[in-house]
Amino acid sequence: HFHSFQPQIDGSGVADASVLFGLMAAILRYEGHGTPPELVMIELQSIIVMDDGSKLGGQHLGVLQIQSGGDVTLSNGPRTLYGKMQNLKKPLVAARKTGQSDPVDGDESRTRSLLAVEGIVRRKAVFSARPQLSIEREGGA
Repeated sequence: HFHSFQPQIDGSGVADASVLFGLMAAILRYEGHGTPPELVMIELQSIIVMDDGSKLGGQHLGVLQIQSGGDVTLSNGPRTLYGKMQNLKKPLVAARKTGQSDPVDGDESRTRSLLAVEGIVRRKAVFSARPQLSIEREGGA
């Protein structure tokens, strides 16, 4: 799940922000060098099914190419999706659970989960049409 917040990054590259998710408090922390990497969200108006029936998570979807003018393509073998890049109204943070927690104001009975920031999402690639199929002639021509 993505939640938006305005990260504050100090000179050491550590972003640390306390965020309240419903009734759960969490600390978002980036411990890399510089600023968190920019990620691009992919929005598909379609259903993706792996040929072998395996789950989608961790799979290679294809090659994403961002072209001038905001056009974008996602190619996988002979199939290509054509779409457009869009800026998000508010940036999102991609974070993962670390399994660690931190006491709230030194009170061990109240804790906040520690989430590791993986990147910031400011743009999305929107694909709304069905993929186009390329058929090459024998010999690659």
